[in-house]
Amino acid sequence: MTISIKAPVTVLAAALSLSACGHLLDVNNPNNLVESSIESPAAAAAVVNGSQALVTEAVGNIWAPYEVATDEFTWIGSRDAWGSLDNGFVSDPSNEFTDAAYPSIAQARWMADKAVSILEGHVSDGTPGAPALLAKAHLYAGIIYMVVGEVQQDFTISDKREAGPPIGPDQMYTMLDQAITHLDAAISGGDADIKMEAMAVRARAKASRAIWDKIKPSPNTGDPLVKSASAAADAQAAIDMAGGATADWNFNVHYSASTVGNDFAFESNSRKEHQVDTHLVNLDAANDIVSIAIDDPIDGGADPAFQKRLEIFKNGAFDSQGDRYSPNTLASTRLLHLIIAEDALANSDMTKFAQEINYVREMDGLSDYTNQMPAMDMLKYERQVNTWGMGLRLSDMYRFGIQDALWSDVSDAYKAPGTLLPITLVEVRANCYLNGLGC
Repeated sequence: MTISIKAPVTVLAAALSLSACGHLLDVNNPNNLVESSIESPAAAAAVVNGSQALVTEAVGNIWAPYEVATDEFTWIGSRDAWGSLDNGFVSDPSNEFTDAAYPSIAQARWMADKAVSILEGHVSDGTPGAPALLAKAHLYAGIIYMVVGEVQQDFTISDKREAGPPIGPDQMYTMLDQAITHLDAAISGGDADIKMEAMAVRARAKASRAIWDKIKPSPNTGDPLVKSASAAADAQAAIDMAGGATADWNFNVHYSASTVGNDFAFESNSRKEHQVDTHLVNLDAANDIVSIAIDDPIDGGADPAFQKRLEIFKNGAFDSQGDRYSPNTLASTRLLHLIIAEDALANSDMTKFAQEINYVREMDGLSDYTNQMPAMDMLKYERQVNTWGMGLRLSDMYRFGIQDALWSDVSDAYKAPGTLLPITLVEVRANCYLNGLGC
């Protein structure tokens, strides 16, 4: 994208000025900060923190339209573009909400790569503390490449105002491959916390890479299971780091009034343009959640795993209004067990499959799965409730042949399952490879 670097530089300017001055107002005009300023060793931490901020913000921005296109959320507000997504029209480049989100993921990708490049230079120069910061930079680069690979039908890799060509829908798996490469580096160079987070995210990225092959060029609903020994091994390693089989751990990215906002939470919890779908929750006349509608298939009653996911998104009780700064979950031990369980099921290892499913169920005090229902149905159900709101559902719907009741029969999601979010007008009009003007 022919992006402006205003947002990254503003983030860095704030970080630099606040860390360097003795008084909050004792600063130079941050708009005078030039790009070369961020390449100094003194700015190394601010560069990485700037990348983290932009990546975190981008996740919330792009998950908002992605999630409304799934059966996890439904439109209840006044803006028709949300309704278009809710009806399955995911490929419209003029949709105002996907169009608003695209610059965010493009800027985050650019800043993540910039941070890695700068910190690699500092490591080469022997700057103290640079290796640890480089590992963190790789973690956030891995996250943005992964998320883009999971939600986008196509994407451009540009350098500020120097336009880059579209990757192409049939090559978008390379974003996931690059995510894994960044996460490799984060694991090899990070401290214990970074290693654990990067290992968990790498397990997700490897599983998503295999899922990509299941939905492209069209969904393989006859054989939807992901068989990935590498993803399962990463998942097990991350579970061990997080505290063991029944440790209920989440890797959340956080938002606040003093850092960056979460548009996903804002549009649902604050503005109320969309709400949790009504097959999952019961709503009152004001469209506020009053109870859980989805029941555990073995024990019955409101599903506690889904309730916990909802409590994270609402930043409190599941039936609260929530707030605009709720966290987003990138990985969890529940997801990791389900990655292992799916690999086991794909390999017909029913003992391992049940063991992993039951580790997840034990976290909520639920009865063990002992073949009360087909294993495939059990996997689909546990993924639905334990990965809700994590930016994974649309691909699961495609590969498992699940359709949202609200999808129009002429929509992309209905007619061309496997379709993800497009390169939008804000990019098309600015990029010479896309606007017809030539480069």
